[in-house]
Amino acid sequence: MKALLVLVAMKDENLEKTFRKVFADVRSSGSKKAFINVISEQPFHKVVDYIREPMLDNIDIGYELFLWKRDDIAKVVEENSKKEFDGVLLYCDSENRVLIEKLFSQLPNNIRANLLKDNCRNPSV
Repeated sequence: MKALLVLVAMKDENLEKTFRKVFADVRSSGSKKAFINVISEQPFHKVVDYIREPMLDNIDIGYELFLWKRDDIAKVVEENSKKEFDGVLLYCDSENRVLIEKLFSQLPNNIRANLLKDNCRNPSV
């Protein structure tokens, strides 16, 4: 099964729209599994409140959702470096672009080489 690494750092009010795009991109890649890592200072239940509708609309896509604080970058890298991914998707707004670029640059080369879409460079939100 094709698994994707998804990194998201976005303002809370843009999370719903972003997650709709995440699931559309996962689907268009041919994948049915995504490891979605969200960088947010909000508690888990608040983030889920923002993304509940897109999650329910895409129940056929398997995903694992991880919530990290901004100062957990080393943990994000450590946890995701242990896994095998067939592709990487990046999502951020202008305020979080540096954070996502820093995180992505610290991932192993074999993961970075599989970048499918960088929505930080061409944001739609």
